[in-house]
Amino acid sequence: MSEEDSPLQRILVALNASPHSQAALEAAVRLAMDFEAEVEGLFVEDETLLRAAQLPFAEEVRAFTASPKGLTNQRMKRQLRYQAEYAEHILQQTAEQAEVAYNFEVVQGDVTRELMNAATEVDLLVLGRTSRTSSRRQLGSTSETLLTDAPTPVLVLREAVPPQQPVLVYYDGRDAAKAALDVAVQLSRRSGPRPLTVLLPADDETETDRLREEVRARCNQLDAPLSVHVLTRAESRRLSAFARRKGGLVILPADCNPLSHVPLRQFLYEIDRPLLVMR
Repeated sequence: MSEEDSPLQRILVALNASPHSQAALEAAVRLAMDFEAEVEGLFVEDETLLRAAQLPFAEEVRAFTASPKGLTNQRMKRQLRYQAEYAEHILQQTAEQAEVAYNFEVVQGDVTRELMNAATEVDLLVLGRTSRTSSRRQLGSTSETLLTDAPTPVLVLREAVPPQQPVLVYYDGRDAAKAALDVAVQLSRRSGPRPLTVLLPADDETETDRLREEVRARCNQLDAPLSVHVLTRAESRRLSAFARRKGGLVILPADCNPLSHVPLRQFLYEIDRPLLVMR
Protein backbone atom coordinates (compact mmCIF):
# COMPACT_ATOMS: atom_id res chain seq x y z
CA MET A 1 0.00 0.00 0.00
CA SER A 2 1.44 3.36 -0.99
CA GLU A 3 1.37 6.38 1.27
CA GLU A 4 -1.20 7.99 -1.03
CA ASP A 5 -3.54 5.02 -0.54
CA SER A 6 -3.12 4.82 3.22
CA PRO A 7 -6.24 5.70 5.22
CA LEU A 8 -3.99 6.90 8.05
CA GLN A 9 -1.19 9.33 7.26
CA ARG A 10 -1.24 11.65 10.27
CA ILE A 11 -1.88 10.20 13.75
CA LEU A 12 -2.38 12.55 16.69
CA VAL A 13 -1.70 11.27 20.19
CA ALA A 14 -2.61 13.15 23.37
CA LEU A 15 0.41 13.10 25.70
CA ASN A 16 0.82 13.63 29.42
CA ALA A 17 2.72 11.90 32.22
CA SER A 18 0.24 9.05 32.85
CA PRO A 19 0.69 5.33 32.09
CA HIS A 20 -2.41 5.53 29.88
CA SER A 21 -0.69 8.17 27.78
CA GLN A 22 2.30 5.85 27.39
CA ALA A 23 -0.02 3.09 26.16
CA ALA A 24 -1.62 5.52 23.71
CA LEU A 25 1.80 6.56 22.44
CA GLU A 26 2.89 2.96 21.91
CA ALA A 27 -0.33 2.25 20.01
CA ALA A 28 0.05 5.38 17.88
CA VAL A 29 3.64 4.52 16.96
CA ARG A 30 2.69 0.95 16.14
CA LEU A 31 -0.09 2.18 13.85
CA ALA A 32 2.32 4.62 12.25
CA MET A 33 4.64 1.71 11.48
CA ASP A 34 1.81 -0.31 9.95
CA PHE A 35 0.44 2.55 7.84
CA GLU A 36 3.69 4.43 7.13
CA ALA A 37 2.20 7.41 8.92
CA GLU A 38 3.53 10.32 10.96
CA VAL A 39 2.89 10.67 14.70
CA GLU A 40 1.99 14.08 16.07
CA GLY A 41 2.33 14.38 19.83
CA LEU A 42 0.37 17.11 21.58
CA PHE A 43 0.80 18.22 25.18
CA VAL A 44 -1.81 20.66 26.49
CA GLU A 45 -0.96 22.91 29.42
CA ASP A 46 -4.32 22.86 31.15
CA GLU A 47 -5.50 26.44 31.67
CA THR A 48 -7.86 25.23 34.42
CA LEU A 49 -4.89 24.07 36.51
CA LEU A 50 -3.06 27.33 35.88
CA ARG A 51 -6.05 29.38 36.98
CA ALA A 52 -6.52 27.20 40.07
CA ALA A 53 -2.87 27.69 41.05
CA GLN A 54 -3.45 31.45 41.21
CA LEU A 55 -5.99 31.08 44.01
CA PRO A 56 -4.60 32.07 47.43
CA PHE A 57 -5.73 28.84 49.09
CA ALA A 58 -4.44 26.48 46.36
CA GLU A 59 -2.51 23.50 47.73
CA GLU A 60 -0.82 20.46 46.21
CA VAL A 61 -1.64 17.13 47.86
CA ARG A 62 0.52 14.11 47.04
CA ALA A 63 -0.08 10.50 47.96
CA PHE A 64 3.22 10.02 49.77
CA THR A 65 3.66 13.30 51.60
CA ALA A 66 2.56 13.96 55.16
CA SER A 67 1.04 17.38 54.52
CA PRO A 68 -0.06 19.47 51.52
CA LYS A 69 2.21 22.10 49.99
CA GLY A 70 1.23 25.56 48.88
CA LEU A 71 0.72 25.74 45.14
CA THR A 72 1.68 28.81 43.14
CA ASN A 73 1.24 29.71 39.51
CA GLN A 74 5.00 29.62 39.04
CA ARG A 75 5.24 26.16 40.58
CA MET A 76 2.41 24.87 38.39
CA LYS A 77 4.04 26.26 35.23
CA ARG A 78 7.29 24.56 36.20
CA GLN A 79 5.56 21.22 36.75
CA LEU A 80 3.76 21.44 33.42
CA ARG A 81 7.03 22.29 31.69
CA TYR A 82 8.70 19.24 33.23
CA GLN A 83 5.78 17.04 32.15
CA ALA A 84 5.95 18.40 28.61
CA GLU A 85 9.69 17.76 28.43
CA TYR A 86 9.17 14.22 29.67
CA ALA A 87 6.38 13.63 27.13
CA GLU A 88 8.57 14.91 24.32
CA HIS A 89 11.45 12.70 25.43
CA ILE A 90 9.28 9.57 25.51
CA LEU A 91 7.81 10.41 22.10
CA GLN A 92 11.26 10.92 20.61
CA GLN A 93 12.61 7.72 22.12
CA THR A 94 9.63 5.57 21.07
CA ALA A 95 9.31 7.00 17.56
CA GLU A 96 13.03 6.85 16.77
CA GLN A 97 13.29 3.24 17.91
CA ALA A 98 10.43 2.41 15.53
CA GLU A 99 11.88 4.63 12.77
CA VAL A 100 8.65 6.59 12.60
CA ALA A 101 8.41 10.26 11.62
CA TYR A 102 7.10 12.45 14.43
CA ASN A 103 6.67 15.98 15.73
CA PHE A 104 5.73 17.45 19.09
CA GLU A 105 3.81 20.55 20.10
CA VAL A 106 2.90 22.22 23.38
CA VAL A 107 -0.17 24.45 23.56
CA GLN A 108 -1.95 26.15 26.43
CA GLY A 109 -5.72 26.13 26.81
CA ASP A 110 -8.68 23.93 27.54
CA VAL A 111 -7.57 20.32 27.02
CA THR A 112 -10.74 19.13 25.29
CA ARG A 113 -10.98 22.16 23.03
CA GLU A 114 -7.32 22.03 21.97
CA LEU A 115 -7.47 18.32 21.17
CA MET A 116 -10.73 18.78 19.29
CA ASN A 117 -9.18 21.55 17.18
CA ALA A 118 -6.05 19.51 16.50
CA ALA A 119 -8.15 16.49 15.51
CA THR A 120 -9.56 18.36 12.51
CA GLU A 121 -6.12 18.23 10.86
CA VAL A 122 -5.34 14.50 11.26
CA ASP A 123 -6.64 11.07 10.23
CA LEU A 124 -6.78 9.50 13.70
CA LEU A 125 -6.75 10.64 17.32
CA VAL A 126 -5.34 8.22 19.93
CA LEU A 127 -6.25 8.67 23.60
CA GLY A 128 -5.31 6.89 26.79
CA ARG A 129 -8.44 5.92 28.67
CA THR A 130 -8.17 7.57 32.05
CA SER A 131 -10.13 9.36 34.71
CA ARG A 132 -9.44 11.07 38.02
CA THR A 133 -12.00 8.76 39.62
CA SER A 134 -11.12 5.32 38.27
CA SER A 135 -9.19 4.29 35.20
CA ARG A 136 -11.24 1.14 34.73
CA ARG A 137 -14.84 2.11 35.43
CA GLN A 138 -14.90 5.80 34.52
CA LEU A 139 -14.03 7.68 31.37
CA GLY A 140 -12.53 11.13 31.78
CA SER A 141 -14.68 13.97 30.48
CA THR A 142 -12.09 14.85 27.82
CA SER A 143 -11.93 11.29 26.48
CA GLU A 144 -15.71 10.96 26.54
CA THR A 145 -16.29 14.18 24.63
CA LEU A 146 -13.67 13.39 22.02
CA LEU A 147 -14.87 9.82 21.59
CA THR A 148 -18.39 11.00 20.78
CA ASP A 149 -17.82 14.38 19.11
CA ALA A 150 -14.39 14.44 17.45
CA PRO A 151 -14.53 14.97 13.67
CA THR A 152 -12.00 12.22 13.03
CA PRO A 153 -11.70 8.54 14.00
CA VAL A 154 -10.76 8.03 17.65
CA LEU A 155 -8.91 5.14 19.29
CA VAL A 156 -9.32 4.86 23.07
CA LEU A 157 -7.34 2.31 25.06
CA ARG A 158 -6.25 1.59 28.60
CA GLU A 159 -3.19 -0.50 27.79
CA ALA A 160 -1.25 -1.39 24.68
CA VAL A 161 -2.50 -4.30 22.57
CA PRO A 162 0.01 -6.95 21.43
CA PRO A 163 0.31 -7.02 17.61
CA GLN A 164 -0.89 -10.63 17.45
CA GLN A 165 -4.24 -9.87 19.09
CA PRO A 166 -7.30 -10.35 16.83
CA VAL A 167 -9.27 -7.55 15.18
CA LEU A 168 -13.07 -7.41 15.38
CA VAL A 169 -14.92 -5.10 12.98
CA TYR A 170 -18.61 -4.39 12.33
CA TYR A 171 -19.63 -4.03 8.67
CA ASP A 172 -23.01 -2.82 7.41
CA GLY A 173 -21.98 -1.45 4.01
CA ARG A 174 -22.12 2.25 4.85
CA ASP A 175 -19.20 4.62 4.27
CA ALA A 176 -17.92 4.59 7.86
CA ALA A 177 -18.15 0.78 7.88
CA LYS A 178 -16.13 0.59 4.66
CA ALA A 179 -13.46 2.78 6.24
CA ALA A 180 -13.52 0.59 9.35
CA LEU A 181 -13.11 -2.59 7.31
CA ASP A 182 -10.26 -1.11 5.25
CA VAL A 183 -8.36 -0.20 8.42
CA ALA A 184 -9.04 -3.63 9.92
CA VAL A 185 -7.77 -5.37 6.78
CA GLN A 186 -4.57 -3.34 6.75
CA LEU A 187 -3.96 -4.04 10.42
CA SER A 188 -4.51 -7.75 9.94
CA ARG A 189 -2.24 -7.81 6.91
CA ARG A 190 0.61 -5.68 8.20
CA SER A 191 0.93 -6.43 11.91
CA GLY A 192 0.84 -10.11 12.53
CA PRO A 193 -0.89 -11.36 10.54
CA ARG A 194 -3.77 -10.83 12.97
CA PRO A 195 -6.98 -12.89 12.83
CA LEU A 196 -9.86 -10.78 11.52
CA THR A 197 -13.51 -11.29 12.41
CA VAL A 198 -16.10 -9.32 10.44
CA LEU A 199 -19.53 -8.94 12.02
CA LEU A 200 -22.57 -8.52 9.78
CA PRO A 201 -25.95 -7.18 10.95
CA ALA A 202 -28.94 -9.45 11.32
CA ASP A 203 -30.74 -8.52 8.09
CA ASP A 204 -32.68 -10.50 5.50
CA GLU A 205 -30.82 -13.20 3.59
CA THR A 206 -30.42 -11.18 0.39
CA GLU A 207 -28.85 -8.23 2.18
CA THR A 208 -26.60 -10.51 4.21
CA ASP A 209 -25.34 -12.21 1.05
CA ARG A 210 -24.62 -8.81 -0.51
CA LEU A 211 -22.63 -7.67 2.50
CA ARG A 212 -20.75 -10.98 2.64
CA GLU A 213 -19.68 -10.53 -1.00
CA GLU A 214 -18.52 -6.98 -0.28
CA VAL A 215 -16.42 -8.25 2.61
CA ARG A 216 -14.85 -10.94 0.44
CA ALA A 217 -14.02 -8.38 -2.23
CA ARG A 218 -12.38 -6.02 0.25
CA CYS A 219 -10.47 -8.87 1.91
CA ASN A 220 -9.36 -10.62 -1.28
CA GLN A 221 -5.65 -10.09 -0.60
CA LEU A 222 -5.78 -10.87 3.10
CA ASP A 223 -3.40 -13.59 4.24
CA ALA A 224 -4.57 -13.54 7.85
CA PRO A 225 -7.31 -15.85 9.14
CA LEU A 226 -10.70 -14.37 8.23
CA SER A 227 -14.11 -15.24 9.65
CA VAL A 228 -17.48 -13.66 8.89
CA HIS A 229 -20.14 -13.86 11.57
CA VAL A 230 -23.77 -12.83 11.08
CA LEU A 231 -25.01 -11.42 14.35
CA THR A 232 -28.30 -12.55 15.76
CA ARG A 233 -30.57 -9.77 16.97
CA ALA A 234 -29.74 -10.70 20.54
CA GLU A 235 -25.99 -10.51 19.81
CA SER A 236 -26.46 -7.16 18.11
CA ARG A 237 -28.19 -5.76 21.19
CA ARG A 238 -25.40 -7.11 23.40
CA LEU A 239 -22.45 -6.65 21.10
CA SER A 240 -20.24 -5.59 24.00
CA ALA A 241 -20.49 -9.05 25.57
CA PHE A 242 -19.68 -10.71 22.25
CA ALA A 243 -16.70 -8.39 21.66
CA ARG A 244 -15.35 -8.93 25.17
CA ARG A 245 -15.26 -12.70 24.66
CA LYS A 246 -13.41 -12.33 21.35
CA GLY A 247 -10.76 -9.95 22.74
CA GLY A 248 -8.34 -7.80 20.79
CA LEU A 249 -9.08 -4.52 19.04
CA VAL A 250 -12.70 -3.57 18.33
CA ILE A 251 -13.43 -1.30 15.32
CA LEU A 252 -16.91 0.15 14.90
CA PRO A 253 -18.51 2.76 12.64
CA ALA A 254 -19.78 5.58 14.83
CA ASP A 255 -23.34 5.27 13.54
CA CYS A 256 -23.68 1.49 13.55
CA ASN A 257 -26.89 -0.07 14.81
CA PRO A 258 -25.45 -1.84 17.91
CA LEU A 259 -24.35 1.54 19.30
CA SER A 260 -27.94 2.78 19.09
CA HIS A 261 -28.72 0.48 22.03
CA VAL A 262 -26.03 1.79 24.38
CA PRO A 263 -23.95 4.97 24.83
CA LEU A 264 -20.37 4.77 23.57
CA ARG A 265 -19.10 5.35 27.11
CA GLN A 266 -21.01 2.36 28.46
CA PHE A 267 -20.00 0.20 25.51
CA LEU A 268 -16.34 0.97 26.18
CA TYR A 269 -16.75 0.07 29.86
CA GLU A 270 -18.38 -3.22 28.98
CA ILE A 271 -15.90 -4.45 26.39
CA ASP A 272 -12.83 -3.34 28.40
CA ARG A 273 -10.90 -3.52 25.12
CA PRO A 274 -9.27 -0.93 22.87
CA LEU A 275 -12.02 0.70 20.82
CA LEU A 276 -11.54 2.43 17.47
CA VAL A 277 -14.56 4.47 16.34
CA MET A 278 -14.55 5.32 12.64
CA ARG A 279 -16.28 8.32 11.08
